[in-house]
Amino acid sequence: MSKSERDEEEEPRKEPAKDYYAGYYFGSNPYTSAEDLPGRKNDEELRDDVIQRLKRHHGSDLLEVDVHVVDSSVTLIGRVKTYKLKEEIGKKAWETKGVIKVLNEVEVTDAPTAGL
Repeated sequence: MSKSERDEEEEPRKEPAKDYYAGYYFGSNPYTSAEDLPGRKNDEELRDDVIQRLKRHHGSDLLEVDVHVVDSSVTLIGRVKTYKLKEEIGKKAWETKGVIKVLNEVEVTDAPTAGL
């Protein structure tokens, strides 16, 4: 048996420290506030950004659309006239910096008749 083989056998295996953190968090909210992550916006700021972006691009078409933000996930609820407008507002919400998910629950009121 060589010296290096003996050294490997004799050295005890090290156990991780009790306060060892591997980078995983199994709770539902790993950070208590937006201040924990520099540059991250809280839900109110993100909601305002999404609303401003939608108003800039679609203005009065969005009178019946509400924007809700929870943990950087956006939910769009309300009514619009066309499927195209529904798709566009979903895309604009998604393009807003800081949004991690968009749930587009907007209903279409003036859908074209099938077969036309």
